[in-house]
Amino acid sequence: MNSYNISYEVASAFFISICIACLILTHRRRTARFKQFLILMFAVLFGLIFDVLGAVSIDNAPNTGLAVPMLFNTLYFFFAGYIGLAYVNYTIAFVGVRTKFHNVMRYFHIAFVIAYAVLLVINVKTGWIFTFDDEYRYVFGPYHFICYIPAGYFITGGFFYMLSNRKNLGLREMLSLSGFVFVILGTVFQALLLPNVLLTFFFGSLAVTIILVFVETPDYAYLQEALADLDSAKIEAEKAKHVKSEFLSFVSRELKTPMNTVLGMDEMILRESHDEYINGYARDIATAGNNLMETLNKILDYSDIETGKLEIVNAPYKVSTVVREVYKTVVFKSEEKGLKIGCDVGSLVPEVLVGDSVRIRQIMLNLLTNAIKYTHSGSVNLYVGSNEIDDKNVEMEIRVSDTGIGIDEEDLEKIFGTFDRAGDTHSRSGEGVGLGLSIVAKLTDMMNGEIKAESTPGKGSVFIVKLPQKIAEESDLIDSNAETTRETGAGGPLFKAPNAKVLIVDDNDINRVLEAMLLKETEVQTAQVASGEEMLAELMGTSYDVVLLDHIMPDMDGVEAMKRAKQIERVKNASTAFIALTANSLPGAREEYLRQGFDDFVSKPVNGRRLEEAVMKQLNASLILEKIS
Repeated sequence: MNSYNISYEVASAFFISICIACLILTHRRRTARFKQFLILMFAVLFGLIFDVLGAVSIDNAPNTGLAVPMLFNTLYFFFAGYIGLAYVNYTIAFVGVRTKFHNVMRYFHIAFVIAYAVLLVINVKTGWIFTFDDEYRYVFGPYHFICYIPAGYFITGGFFYMLSNRKNLGLREMLSLSGFVFVILGTVFQALLLPNVLLTFFFGSLAVTIILVFVETPDYAYLQEALADLDSAKIEAEKAKHVKSEFLSFVSRELKTPMNTVLGMDEMILRESHDEYINGYARDIATAGNNLMETLNKILDYSDIETGKLEIVNAPYKVSTVVREVYKTVVFKSEEKGLKIGCDVGSLVPEVLVGDSVRIRQIMLNLLTNAIKYTHSGSVNLYVGSNEIDDKNVEMEIRVSDTGIGIDEEDLEKIFGTFDRAGDTHSRSGEGVGLGLSIVAKLTDMMNGEIKAESTPGKGSVFIVKLPQKIAEESDLIDSNAETTRETGAGGPLFKAPNAKVLIVDDNDINRVLEAMLLKETEVQTAQVASGEEMLAELMGTSYDVVLLDHIMPDMDGVEAMKRAKQIERVKNASTAFIALTANSLPGAREEYLRQGFDDFVSKPVNGRRLEEAVMKQLNASLILEKIS
């Protein structure tokens, strides 16, 4: 007869029973993962029970016969295999990654366990796996190794599944799930070293206890669920943020189209009206319209930053040129308020740097515009300096100071937030939507810089932006033909070319009329069509010197229409130039249109002077009868 030490597994059975009862009573949310863990614990518990009953029944076989020990040991071997399947199912539920392959394997695993159960039933008659001799001793059958295959296969498979998804798990989770190698250890110990001590399910109980303590206690489970809810909420918030930004971008671009018409028609009033009262009204419309366009552009910039569409494009630029352009842009607004404005570049600043000059100009403009907005008397100053980092890099320092109303100390922390204008009192006295400083902060961060503000209420503020920039040789400087800002409606035409022919292509009737009117004083001959197809038909029969081509049109967009037009023989012979007209004013837009094959690019709303410049640049010198400086 065999005599087995069952004390370890009896104690384990009581412990696991108590743990199961506590889990059922304390867990409020019965998730799929929790249910799989309960199944795993019940599998261990039943394995412990039948292992103990099997050992006791063997010791009492002379009195009860072999039927009872055969039944209990058959059930023990079944749960020894099933515990592996329960472990795999729990691991998959824990990791949370399920594919079609896993769904297929699920049915395979069920079939595998059923086949194993059938073998155990057959074993009752054949003794292939285990049996008992005439002295009621437990005897290994010739195929005893079969009983180790299910648990080994499932536990190994679950372990490798866990490793393949380790990116989704922390160290704590991986160590906990790895605890089931104890089952294999227990099997080896019992089979090879301590055959009379029941250890297989004792080690299995250790494995589930490790999992219970580290990752399945109610508090930890609630923490994990809370973190999962937070992750879901974060994803939803990001989606909502993206939708909001896309909506703002869409609305802003849609508003720019009618604003293009309003500002263009207003410019025509300024050009042709000689009534001072009407001109005064028109100038007010221009001021308000430009302020609205500035707000729309800020919203577009903000939405593009939020959605990741805005990129930093580094190229050589002249610092002095950027500062001069910024000064020209803000000087009129500052003089309107009676403010002195100063711009200075430090003597140690390299003449040519490599960086995103468009975004650096935007940072300067936003800071200066903000300073002018909140300064009612005194001055606003821009200073650009630099500190050497090494032989090839410097730290550009942009410092904007003013003698304005200042900012309270408690508001300094939030002035770079979205739609925040540093206090309600200040906000009511200012214009805009509070995006300027937020955009400055975001652009600074995108360029790996830093920004800070210092202020004394009633005396003024200082904003300091520091940006790392590379030093470039002047010979590397690329002339970007940057657009310059001019006063709307000032002066007469830049040129006159009565023999030049310009074709205007735009699906918007008002835009076509407006662009023709803006070129009226140049005396060029204009024709208008409403689509790409009409443009191609027109170019087949008439030669044009310049085509003003809208980008966004139904059926055939401007890029496709331009490429088709360039295949027409008459267009090739006439060397027709194509100028893109578009509301796309993002950095790099001009370069992209040139790469597509356009000869120039004018952004909407179309400025009359800028349109004249673009057309004049493309005309043959022989067509220009008079240039007006």
